[in-house]
Amino acid sequence: MSKQNLDAFLDTFEINLESALSCLNNGPLFYEKIKLLEQSLIESSPKLISQLEQESIDTPQVEKIKNIIKLIETLELQSNAKLNWFQDLDSHLKRSLAKEV
Repeated sequence: MSKQNLDAFLDTFEINLESALSCLNNGPLFYEKIKLLEQSLIESSPKLISQLEQESIDTPQVEKIKNIIKLIETLELQSNAKLNWFQDLDSHLKRSLAKEV
């Protein structure tokens, strides 16, 4: 994988992360976006590892990677917050129903 290919991968991965973040409230679409990200990583990993063994990344690539990490952290926080909200709602409903029975 050349420098241009690595740059293209990083740019595309970043765009796909932003796209996943934008549809967090649409479960099926969010799932599709996450699967796309996973598949992209699986397909590109051997080439990425090979390139990184042969040449180091440059400063602009480091900045792209830092931004990708921030997007992943944001995605994790937002998806965990949503999951926690639903788990709390589920617990509340179960307690309420148990009191009614």
